[in-house]
This record gives sequence, C-alpha cells and structure tokens, in this order.
Amino acid sequence: MEELIYRGQGESHPIEVSDDGPLRYLRFGAEESQSCLHLERPHELQLAYTRWMMTALLFPPNPGRFLLCGLGGGAIAHFLHHHHPEARLDIIEKEEEVIRVADTFFKLPRGPRLQVLHADVVDHLCRTPQAPCYDVAFIDIFGPRSMAPPLFVPAFYHDLLQRLSPQGVLAVNLWNGELELFGRARRALAESCNHQLLQLAVKKRSNTILLAFPTTLPKDTIKRARKEIPLYQQRYRLPFHRYLKRLRRTNKLAAILAQAELFLP
Repeated sequence: MEELIYRGQGESHPIEVSDDGPLRYLRFGAEESQSCLHLERPHELQLAYTRWMMTALLFPPNPGRFLLCGLGGGAIAHFLHHHHPEARLDIIEKEEEVIRVADTFFKLPRGPRLQVLHADVVDHLCRTPQAPCYDVAFIDIFGPRSMAPPLFVPAFYHDLLQRLSPQGVLAVNLWNGELELFGRARRALAESCNHQLLQLAVKKRSNTILLAFPTTLPKDTIKRARKEIPLYQQRYRLPFHRYLKRLRRTNKLAAILAQAELFLP
C-alpha cells in the first residue's frame, strides 16, 4: 500500500511523493505517475515508457553528450549517469520545486558532468547558440493531465534538432490517449524534421515514442543495431530486440525498414 510522504505545490500543479515498499513515485496531482524510482537500484528504469525511450541509444555511436528536457523524479537521469558516467548530461526543468524534490526525495545524481538548469526549455533554446553538440536529446515534458504546449510547436522541435550532431537522435514521449492532440504533436515534429522520424508505440500503454533525425533516416545504423542487439542488451539490461520488432510493426515506412533488415524472426 502506498504511503504519501510529501505534498507540495509547483508553479502550475501539485507535487506528491509516495512510497510503496522500495518504490518511490512522483505525481503531479493526478493518478498517473510522472516518475518511479527503486530506492535501492535507482539506475533501473521502472516505468515502461522510459525503457522504450532508450531505443534512441541504438542510433548514435558512443554518445558523449545528452540533453534531457523535463526532469520529473530523475529516473532517466539516473539511468544515463549510471551507464554513461563519462558523458555530459544537461537537464532543463521549468519547475524549481520539481528540482528540489528530485534532489531531496529521489537522490538525483550530481557531478561535474551533470548540469541541471532551472529554465523554461523554449526560453533556454532561444537564448543559447544553435551549434550542434548533443548526441541524444530526450523530451519528456508533461503537466498533470496533458502534454506541455511546446510539444505542438514545430519551431520547438526544429531548435532541438539544430542542436544535434549529424548522427544524433531526438526521442520524444507523447501521449496517444487523445488522438486529435497526439496527431497535432506528431505533425509538428514531422514538419520540423521533414518526416525523418520513426514511431514506437509502447505496448499496453498510452505512450508513443517518436524518434526524429536531423538529416535522413539512419538505415545503415538500424542495420548495424540489429546485428549488435546482444551487446546492447547486455550493456543496458533492456530487451532491445522487442523494441526493434515493435518499430517494424508500428511504422508505415515498411519499405525503408525492410531495406534496413529490421524484420526480426
């Protein structure tokens, strides 16, 4: 049974932290969890959509710099910091109280290569140069019951894509529970990347992960990733063979994926 251990108020929504055994949950005033952390094994991703988002790690070779828009309880930050301790991780979070809660209750990792910026992501992108620098950018920005407004703006995605290395990838978590809103967000991203994207529907969840690329779909990289799946699964302890198989089933780009030898037995 869950036990509420903290209730606070952010700028635009309540913030609640509760425990259920070794699992700690973060909620923004709604039933759905924004984050879940195993207190004894914080580097293990507990929520399904966060695990499926890590499909992005199959694309850039040896990623050295990550961007995370939206902190939550820091589950993705824990995972990336654990598996890539030498990489640079920049985190942008709008709510100061969310940062404080992540530090206080979710053991947010800290170090010289991990930077947490208290800023609105759109304002931050407008103020900073657009020189490519990130290998993977994860976008996970939500309110209590809805996707954040920037997710519907093509210019937001375009600015992010401008900050990726040529072999980089943008991984966006969207909610598909309301098809009209999901369609608007997907169209905005597709427009920004000239439709160079892959869609990954999370099994038995209302999350869809979109992977967008700054140039063209990396067919050769997909082919390489398929052959190296055992290495990725051993390194990250995630079932990437399932994620790649789901990519084939979800995408309408069947011809391209076939050329990339994505079809699994």
